[in-house]
Amino acid sequence: MNLHLHFILVNSEFNQGLAADLYEGQESEDNIKHLWEDEFKVSEPIKEFKIKNNATYTLAGYFPDDKPFSFEIWDMTVVDCVTESDKKMQFAVSKKLVKKTEKVVHEKSNETHMFFYLKDVMPMENPMNGVYILKSDFPKELKKQKSPSNE
Repeated sequence: MNLHLHFILVNSEFNQGLAADLYEGQESEDNIKHLWEDEFKVSEPIKEFKIKNNATYTLAGYFPDDKPFSFEIWDMTVVDCVTESDKKMQFAVSKKLVKKTEKVVHEKSNETHMFFYLKDVMPMENPMNGVYILKSDFPKELKKQKSPSNE
């Protein structure tokens, strides 16, 4: 099965009533429903995936000086994928950012689409593709490393 993940930032100022009255229910240039969308197709077919709510996500990598880091981020929704070649992948979003989720399965094309609609009222960090963390939960040690102007 092919898995597509969609992370969509919902515009909290979108007015459905205005859209219904003036634009046959559709968004317009001045009344945008979604501010942006990131879509990812898992790089190879998957044999299984699980969505874990209230999970802990480990954000790991290297500082610019090649020193490794690893931080546990709590209250995350984590998508665990196992590909047909047994490669493991994770995608994650802070639970408080999720407005709603939707799963759409296309049997004929053997595709599953997972939609994560995100709230735009809380600032977030996007440290890598497919990972969205509340700014308040993002490790302070990494904020300092991003650029000297943040201090």
